[in-house]
Amino acid sequence: MEGIDGEKQFSNVKSGEQATPKVSVIMPVYNTRQDWLDLAIGSILRQTFRDFELIIINNGSDEATQRQLSSYKDPRIVLLRLEKNLQAAVARNEGLKVARGEYIAFMDSDDISLPQRFEKQVEYLESHPDIGLVATRVNDAVHPWKVERWGERNHPRQIECDLLLAGNVLCISSVMVRREILRRDGIEFRGDCFPAEDYKMWVELVGKAKMVRLNEILARYRKRKPNPRREKQEEITARIRTEVLTGRFGIKKEEAEELASFLHVPGVTFDEGRLQAAVKHAIEQLGAAGYERKYTESALRWAIRKVYYRTKTWEGQVRLMRMPWGKEMRLGRVWRLWCFITRGIL
Repeated sequence: MEGIDGEKQFSNVKSGEQATPKVSVIMPVYNTRQDWLDLAIGSILRQTFRDFELIIINNGSDEATQRQLSSYKDPRIVLLRLEKNLQAAVARNEGLKVARGEYIAFMDSDDISLPQRFEKQVEYLESHPDIGLVATRVNDAVHPWKVERWGERNHPRQIECDLLLAGNVLCISSVMVRREILRRDGIEFRGDCFPAEDYKMWVELVGKAKMVRLNEILARYRKRKPNPRREKQEEITARIRTEVLTGRFGIKKEEAEELASFLHVPGVTFDEGRLQAAVKHAIEQLGAAGYERKYTESALRWAIRKVYYRTKTWEGQVRLMRMPWGKEMRLGRVWRLWCFITRGIL
């Protein structure tokens, strides 16, 4: 298979021979810790739903990882290899090219899928033909009591508004999507959006696939601390949001940039008047596009609350304390004072 710039980057090392599976699982691997990789692959092979292929893309890993991957003998495994390390987006796209399943499930090589994940996602998609993507709630692989806070926001319109206004609210290792939608609309992972390429895909699916989240924890992810990619991820997310709000919803570019920078780039300065106008126009324009006000306000309120939580400086909290957010944001002075005390000083 020819790779980037015509070079032969990709080779099929081992593939399972089976009838067309219901689900294709895409898992890129690059020098993942052996115990984490064993847990990730084992969690897939032990699924109660058995009709799947697991496409593992060795993204230029070292020989030790290659030997480990080659040691798995399950016939459902399709093992592919990139001769040199490329972005995860490239590896996932190569997996998508060979995927045969009706449904595509994504999985990172250091995460864990709980045993009934595929069973419940397939059952939901089979019984809801209008739904194109189904995710699940997730928790921390190391500290399972830490459950991501987006989980109970399950309505498709709320998920879309959260993606458009608050950022990436879908864990890739919990997502299953209909393959026909990706192929019909030519949707794939964008390398120029690394390390927020999954967010870019979800945003591109807005309006093309109804999305839901099962209100059950069926996946565990590893949250890296510190995360060296966090700053770049926030910047790319802000850029994607600006493009979407201006290109698809007609919000002025300067306002969209103001809103995106405020919500996604910690510590950035902001123009109070332009920020207030951006919030107002975002609600209006999304309303004109058919999004109910309760969903847009909820998404913005959640995103703005995150800004308060992440603002550590005294000066930043003082500015936030003075912002006249209005009743629709429901950011009361007592709550803001609490953020001022606990975040600005401690």
